[in-house]
Amino acid sequence: MDIASLIGFSLFASIAAFTPGPNNLMLAASGANFGLNRTLPHIFGITIGFLLLVVLACFGLASLFAALPNVMEAARWFSLLFLLFLAYKIATAAPPEGIEATSRPISFTQAMLFQTINPKAIIVIVSSVTTYASQAESLLLATSFITLIFAFVTITSTLLWAYAGSLFGQLLKNRQHLRIFNFTMAGLLVCSLAPASFTW
Repeated sequence: MDIASLIGFSLFASIAAFTPGPNNLMLAASGANFGLNRTLPHIFGITIGFLLLVVLACFGLASLFAALPNVMEAARWFSLLFLLFLAYKIATAAPPEGIEATSRPISFTQAMLFQTINPKAIIVIVSSVTTYASQAESLLLATSFITLIFAFVTITSTLLWAYAGSLFGQLLKNRQHLRIFNFTMAGLLVCSLAPASFTW
């Protein structure tokens, strides 16, 4: 990849990582309800799962998906239904409070596996591989650069979204206000599904 491609891809990756999407909205909600420390497994699960998909896509997974449109279509609808379920869980979440606390943050494994059905993640990865990796002279070098850049922007954006959520959680001491915040995050998560309903 030349300098121009690196700059262009870095800008693309940053915009994709920091803009609202299922991962970021769920992290903000988790930070608000459980705090930053309890959300760290969620953050690391997103990062590892996303980067594994990036590497696999660079080495042929994107082409395999393109060759199996029926599988992709089924995965798309499954992911949309699953995200609606997650939106419901966010809307009904409650902060830990004595023995009433029954909800818990998403685990490392759950967050990692979620990336395989995350519409935004798949769209971003396929677009990246098609635009930057597939045209590179050295696939290994291009994969290395793409993975490193995605690693930096992903860990940075996920930490910031979770931290911002934790700050909201500290401000929203009133449980009713926090429930309103959760409903808002759930609504935004549902809205973020609109592009994936017509693409992919």
